[in-house]
Amino acid sequence: MDTSLTTLVAVAAAGLLVGWFTGARLRLGAASVPDHTSSALSRLADELREGRLGAAPAGDPSSVLAVRAAVAGAWVSSNARHEEALRQAFGRVAAFLENSVEAPLLKVRDGDQELLREGVDRALGGLKDMQFFLREPLTPDETHNLVLLLQQVTREFIEDWETAVRFAAPATPVRAHIHKGSFLDAVYLLLHNAGHFGEGKTVDVRVEQADPAEVRVVIRDRGPGFTPEALQRAHDLFYTTRPGALGLGIPFARKVVEGLGGRLVLDNHPEGGARVTLELPAG
Repeated sequence: MDTSLTTLVAVAAAGLLVGWFTGARLRLGAASVPDHTSSALSRLADELREGRLGAAPAGDPSSVLAVRAAVAGAWVSSNARHEEALRQAFGRVAAFLENSVEAPLLKVRDGDQELLREGVDRALGGLKDMQFFLREPLTPDETHNLVLLLQQVTREFIEDWETAVRFAAPATPVRAHIHKGSFLDAVYLLLHNAGHFGEGKTVDVRVEQADPAEVRVVIRDRGPGFTPEALQRAHDLFYTTRPGALGLGIPFARKVVEGLGGRLVLDNHPEGGARVTLELPAG
């Protein structure tokens, strides 16, 4: 029996047991089934309906513990099944691209045709982005002054895309414990998004010490801002409103930031434009 089917059977068993006890209480009277048994079954049923299975609470009756153990023996959450299926799909796509696309593209990478070079770079960049999602999250390696790193990456962005950036930072260092390379990659992708969706208008970048335990990097464009749908789905892999893009920029940045112990927040600036905030533990 496969895992999902076993889980379904176990959940069904839990539901039947809840129903049996409920019916027993109605037929024989409330005193026939102890209140703590009914409460324990209700808690278990609520957990299963929400797609989770927590640790067994102390004092649960043995009958409820037996059902919980049966479910736990084959439990795979819906999120875990989805992530594993997606990971497998990425593996198949990455293997195909590596064998059938990457090798031929590398042979023509040094050609003289500018358009060919641009296409090769885009294809190889997309392949690297997908390969990134197959790796385990990178862990922080050392403490850095984010002011200096952000100055570096904004200069690169300006040179590459000729988009103005207005940079604001305190005079004192703002330190965080990060993985330098992945942090710079994430910020560059967010700047690229801001430049595109801001229609080439000035992009604001601000770094600040929110409090002794947290630092923030805020990137704001001057475009139309996130639509309600984009605010809900921008973290989804392959979601994009930009033709020809893979839709991995924000998911890439989110994975990096969460791997560093922080979080990525999307909203619209009160004065217009999309705003992305990276919240990181202070170093």
